[in-house]
Amino acid sequence: NALSDPSRPVFLFGSTPPREGTTEEKAKESCAKFAARSAVLAIDGFIVYDIQDEAGRTTMERPFPFRKTMDPSLYASFFPALSGKQCVVYKCVVENSMEEFDQWLDSSIHKYGHTAFNFVGAASSSVQYAGPTLQSAGLRSVERGDCKFGCVTIPERHTKKGNEDENMIRKSEFGAEWFITQGIFAAGPLVTMLNSYGDKCKQRGMVPKKVVLTFAPCGRAKTMTFIKWLGMHVPEEVQQRILTAENPVKESMDVLCEILKEVLLHTGGSGVPLGINVESLSIFKEEIDGAHELFQKLQAILLNSTGSPWSVRWFYVSRPLRRAESIDETHAADALVKALAQVEAHKHAEEAAKQSTTVARCPSSCSTSCVLAATALVALSFVAGRYSTK
Repeated sequence: NALSDPSRPVFLFGSTPPREGTTEEKAKESCAKFAARSAVLAIDGFIVYDIQDEAGRTTMERPFPFRKTMDPSLYASFFPALSGKQCVVYKCVVENSMEEFDQWLDSSIHKYGHTAFNFVGAASSSVQYAGPTLQSAGLRSVERGDCKFGCVTIPERHTKKGNEDENMIRKSEFGAEWFITQGIFAAGPLVTMLNSYGDKCKQRGMVPKKVVLTFAPCGRAKTMTFIKWLGMHVPEEVQQRILTAENPVKESMDVLCEILKEVLLHTGGSGVPLGINVESLSIFKEEIDGAHELFQKLQAILLNSTGSPWSVRWFYVSRPLRRAESIDETHAADALVKALAQVEAHKHAEEAAKQSTTVARCPSSCSTSCVLAATALVALSFVAGRYSTK
């Protein structure tokens, strides 16, 4: 609902599954660490990506070797029991046959309990794929009626071809309920795309779908190379500003905050509802820490732009037993979260509690012990004027 509701923003935090061959026990431990660290963030849910080789999409050499990952729907199934939050599961639809795609949806929905997907089409038009087109997969999902889906939107495509707004309308006509951008490092292409999309929707009497803006901090030259290999447009002056800074991660956060402010300033009349997604994909501590801090900064900027008072509040989240195979599994998940929380949250609780009023804060003068309890048992939501989530 938060994704498809145009009356309120949505806030997501992105993750990737562990490598293929990782045991479920190890994957749950990894998920529990990620969820424990993210518990102090006021997120509506998580994104779990479907990592593909993307052969043929670019002539650039891949900076990191491709390694297949665990099925994103399986990995995403660990999050509800460990965090109380649901996931948007990415799925590349073109790799397998329609029958296999249908079987994957059956498993994802009925076995793992997912209802929100982000479908991705072909990485390259020059490659023949065995699976259905994005439109065929979308129409099949609508026909099923047991889930909702969104699609990817790429602002730079609008700069090159001038038709990304039409692509978004076409995708919404075959069922897409929202759009999630690839990582953003330049405001101009996004501003143009959002305004064009908003204008087209007004002309046709359509309500624009929500567009979730994706951001990722960068603090290393190799990370920057990978970001560009993924297809994200990074202007040369932005790259130099980040990589030559004394603290590249902090500089990248400053750049991304400036970009969001510029986008909000120049698209306020577009009518396009927005959301925020921050990717935490790095294995390097500075970039991991940066993703958490960046999320809080971007959330505050977007909420402040509404012109309404807002605050972050804490509340208890009951764990969804239907996500667990048994009550014993749920108790084990609780114990795992609490144990990991004592390692992860203790290091970050006081820092989070001392932040300004624009970031997460317990109403009872949050202390380390309070945040530890919150990390294991409590999630966050925001209240912004008429906006409210639980």
